[in-house]
Amino acid sequence: MQQETLIEKIKSLPPEKLAEVEDFVDFLAQRSAKVARHQAIAAYAAEYAGSTDDLDPELEAVAVEHMRTEEEAGQ
Repeated sequence: MQQETLIEKIKSLPPEKLAEVEDFVDFLAQRSAKVARHQAIAAYAAEYAGSTDDLDPELEAVAVEHMRTEEEAGQ
């Protein structure tokens, strides 16, 4: 479906339905962000598994928290 078609369909909705559309769009964005965050953490873990960095749990916790913060700030 093209964006123009979708926009026209949204414009034709009654005002009370627009909130539902917005909620659904927000839900989809959050789900995408969650998947991206999981992939970033998995890639980080795969890259550093077995290295000396892998032996520092505090460093890993800080790195994971940093990635989460960056992802949430980007929303």
